[in-house]
Amino acid sequence: MYIKKISIKNFRVFDNIGVEVIFKQGVNAIIGENNSGKSALIDAIRIAFSAVTYKKDIYFNKSDFHINIHGKRENTAQIDIYLENVPKYLIEIWNPEDPSTGEFHLLFYIDVNPSGIEKVKYKAWGGKIEGNTLSVDTFDAMNIAFLGALRNAENELKPSRTSKLANLLTTIITDDDKRIELVKELQKANNVILNMEPIKRTKEIINTNLLDIEQDLLSQQIDVGLVEPNFESITASLRSWIVPRWCLIDNNNNLYNKIIAINKDKHYSKYINDCENGIYIDINGFLHSNAVLSDSEKTEILSLMNYTFELKQNGLGYNNLLFMSTVLGDMSLDKKGIFLNLFTIEEPEAHLHPQLQELLHNFFEKKYKKSTSIQVIYTSHSPTLVSKIGIDAINLLYKENHTSRCYPLANAQLDEKEKNYLEKYLDVTKSQIFFAKGIIFVEGISEALLLPQMAKILQRPLDKYAIEIVNVDGTSFNPFVKILTLPSSQKSFAKASIITDDDRCSNKKDEDTYISKDLDFDCDLTGLSIKINNGNQSDRFNKIKNLCSKLDINVFGAVKTFEYELAIEKNNIPYILDAIKSVFPQVGQSLCQRVDSETNNMNKALMIWLFIRARDKNKGEIAQSLSRIIQKQIDDLENGIKIDNPFIVPNYIAHAIYAVTESEEKTHNVN
Repeated sequence: MYIKKISIKNFRVFDNIGVEVIFKQGVNAIIGENNSGKSALIDAIRIAFSAVTYKKDIYFNKSDFHINIHGKRENTAQIDIYLENVPKYLIEIWNPEDPSTGEFHLLFYIDVNPSGIEKVKYKAWGGKIEGNTLSVDTFDAMNIAFLGALRNAENELKPSRTSKLANLLTTIITDDDKRIELVKELQKANNVILNMEPIKRTKEIINTNLLDIEQDLLSQQIDVGLVEPNFESITASLRSWIVPRWCLIDNNNNLYNKIIAINKDKHYSKYINDCENGIYIDINGFLHSNAVLSDSEKTEILSLMNYTFELKQNGLGYNNLLFMSTVLGDMSLDKKGIFLNLFTIEEPEAHLHPQLQELLHNFFEKKYKKSTSIQVIYTSHSPTLVSKIGIDAINLLYKENHTSRCYPLANAQLDEKEKNYLEKYLDVTKSQIFFAKGIIFVEGISEALLLPQMAKILQRPLDKYAIEIVNVDGTSFNPFVKILTLPSSQKSFAKASIITDDDRCSNKKDEDTYISKDLDFDCDLTGLSIKINNGNQSDRFNKIKNLCSKLDINVFGAVKTFEYELAIEKNNIPYILDAIKSVFPQVGQSLCQRVDSETNNMNKALMIWLFIRARDKNKGEIAQSLSRIIQKQIDDLENGIKIDNPFIVPNYIAHAIYAVTESEEKTHNVN
């Protein structure tokens, strides 16, 4: 059984229209920028599954009702849970009209008593009709665990009757005879310790002092013991600590020479590290590596692990992994009558570096992607996790007119080929589009390197406006456009611009305008400017422009190419030539000489474009050099140094940047 859909209305950031969140079997992610409602969504799930009083670990309070745009508090809120693969046994929520499904609902409302005091009350019902009762038995069939963002995994694992370790042991040992056996062993240990002289002496001192204080008035006596000998005491006493992986064998240890001899075989070298004072060995790995050791040597090596350290001495990230391992270990064991194990986690990436995040994702995917009884739902700000989980498993929370909305990416109008393309190319960098206020898509590395500098010239620094540049490394914009577009409104969930070449003069069939790809800067330029002026925008460019015009996404096209548009601005030519010469000192000088001898600015731009096109593999190096040149100019201007001929941002680039930051303003760079 698993949650298929949740509907939430009038709860915290969610208004009376609310959100509808779609989940898949296995592992699911809820993503979005800060304050978009991720924690509220997780808390709504926790509240829904804590509807039975004795299971409550979170309560619905008056402050949880949504405050509308007029500052008025709503007086009702509703959470609806829709489930898949529901067994008929759960008759209270099972849907006979659609036998694989089930649902239950909670309505919260304000009740005012005769004294005028407001109280939050709720109604809960199973199935489609309000009034159908929900009992403890139904909720006992659904087990939920939660790991919060401001978590303390160390406290969660401390000895107590309700610790995660206690839960795991209770799940493992269900047989009464085995529990009795454990208790008998505890009683034996109790008796041995209680008969030890220090314990007897402790008891004697306390009772002597009591007698001196109370005389014959009370005559109290105490006994001293360990925990009460029952199974609950054992589970409540269970604790964990960290065993070191690598242990030192110093130069004086009897084992040193033996390990050194074994280390000559490269098969064992990964378990052994030399150091100044001796050698470190990975004990578990080494002992399982089939190294030839006597029983006494194995015992001596194991004794090196006798020293341990407490969880508080461990890193926060590793303690979180320990917590998740314990909870999921408990959930993975068969429990009679449990049909859904739900693990909700806020930001599983907390305190984990990217490589550990990947390992955690791989663990989730391998173990629980197709699980029929365990569902993991986590919130995340991690592009690393988002890039791995898969489009259909992501719910994006975003702001629309200052209100939180949900976009299940499973609803994106992508065909299978487009989905596969996105899942292949949504790497850590490109996944950041889901967390950005605005996005600029570009064709290649040159635009990606130079746009941040151009934005600074326009006084629109991209980091200030939370703008992400996405290099699609080609012209495959369509899948990105579709993933941005909300099916409900055909609008983008974030401001978006596409910067692309219009690729005129590329059609070989049009002999009047086609410009051969074999030309270099030193060719005969006669007629090329006419072709550029008369050339038609490519079909590819027109298709993406027409698609986006219907979807509220802006497309800004360069006349021919990005490099041509840069060079058509007269001020920019010296800067571009300097960048080219830094990469191509000799042939770059020849280009400069020819450009200097030319009086027509359009021809100068054509030479520069042809030069870079013929050396396409080095476009990134040229752009990087030009970026440094522009940055120096920006620094000089900030330091009050006058620039006679400043770098000019091409109009179409300026429009694209303004479109995702603020309303366009007239500047010296925009006509």
